[in-house]
Amino acid sequence: MAQPHETVALGVVALEAALHDAFVAAGQGSDEAALIASALLDAELCGVPTHGMLRVAGYLNGLRSGRYNAQPDVRVIHRGEASVLIDADNALGYRPAWMAMEEATTIASWFGVGVAGVRNSNEFGRAAFYVEAAAKRGFVAVVCANTLPLLGGPGATVATHGNNPLAFSAPGESAPLFDASWTPRSGGELARRRLLGLPLDPEWGYTDSAGNPTTDPAAAQQGVMPPAGGAKGFGIAILADLLAGALTGAASGPAVPRDNSNVGAFVLALDPNLFGERAGLGPALSAARSAVNASGARWPGDRSRETRDGNLVRRTVEVPQPIFETMRAAVEAASPAAAALLADAVAPSR
Repeated sequence: MAQPHETVALGVVALEAALHDAFVAAGQGSDEAALIASALLDAELCGVPTHGMLRVAGYLNGLRSGRYNAQPDVRVIHRGEASVLIDADNALGYRPAWMAMEEATTIASWFGVGVAGVRNSNEFGRAAFYVEAAAKRGFVAVVCANTLPLLGGPGATVATHGNNPLAFSAPGESAPLFDASWTPRSGGELARRRLLGLPLDPEWGYTDSAGNPTTDPAAAQQGVMPPAGGAKGFGIAILADLLAGALTGAASGPAVPRDNSNVGAFVLALDPNLFGERAGLGPALSAARSAVNASGARWPGDRSRETRDGNLVRRTVEVPQPIFETMRAAVEAASPAAAALLADAVAPSR
């Protein structure tokens, strides 16, 4: 059985500065670099390591190699009465998705509903990052994206669709914050466990390329992944692909390239007063949250918010040593000055 790895405590202020400077050195503008750094750090703060420091090396190396366009012309290429379509020009997906969120919420402030699509993009991190931002602006929001084929429908022997994350939230302290992809665990969790030498839970139902059950994350990455919730989860994965892929003109379903490029995103923003004055939205959500918690269950978003609050009090995040070393090497390759800032982020041993 794999032994737990030592962790490195990183101060959040210095860590964010190091990430910003590393992404600038890799070709991103200062605003884009700040957005990426903020999103990656927020994932760690919220206890979602699959979308935090684990991703840094791949992004920096991809920007420096040309896999991602470091100087893209991200622009609106179509504008309807209550919608926009954005071409990401092969950018890393954070800036295009953020732009879509800003466009959708602005349009919703005028018409009650705002819709934004993105095509020719790449992965954008946690979908929760964008719906939470829209909720803070006062809107109900739904965000989804599509990915390379990872899963198949029940009984499938070939992967046809991505695990296609979908998130939603709403304004107010009691609003849900839901974010899920439609395999038993995210692709990032398989990558994290592979790097850390950790097995998968056999109950998750992963198989290898020959269709045999496996707990090896490397083998599971080569197999057809099962949809979470069976046919129901598969249907939601198809819905996300329809909205983010087929509808926007991005690659869709089995046509998404193996390098996960030319994917799409979809943002829906709704004014809470869309159907007239709805002052009861907050109390309704508060009552629902109280009922869920009283039942012994957990309201969506409570865990991540509590984890973030605790980490912000401590002003540190804990990163497993192998992930830190992989990140450190990529930061050093991008910018020795950023690597020095990262070294400064390492908190003294307690």
